[in-house]
Amino acid sequence: MIPVYQSILHDPKNGKEGDCWRACVASILELPIINVPHFGNMPIRKGNKEYIRFLAKYGFGVYTLHTEEGKHPDIENDEIIHYFIIGSSPRNKNISHMVIGRNGRIVHDPHPDHTELASIQYFEILFKL
Repeated sequence: MIPVYQSILHDPKNGKEGDCWRACVASILELPIINVPHFGNMPIRKGNKEYIRFLAKYGFGVYTLHTEEGKHPDIENDEIIHYFIIGSSPRNKNISHMVIGRNGRIVHDPHPDHTELASIQYFEILFKL
């Protein structure tokens, strides 16, 4: 994992959808952010479909995992090292934000202020296909 930071901050007043999702995917795949589609800027079904398709192109699948509030997944698979954590943004609790976790803690927040999450909603676990 190579940390990649958002290139677009969420600014709905100016029509900008933040790209934390794209930055997290770029970080895990160790790609320049420009090489990853801006999934969050697409209609939700299309964004999710493109996300799954894009990960598969790099040999990964993804599944969603819900745990008790704030509890990181207990993963015993040596091939799963990092995972995505989705929750509410500390800057605006009505906006979702994505960060990267490993071994029960947040290891990368793609937002430049590094304030992580106000709360955890769910996890997305990547696995090799």
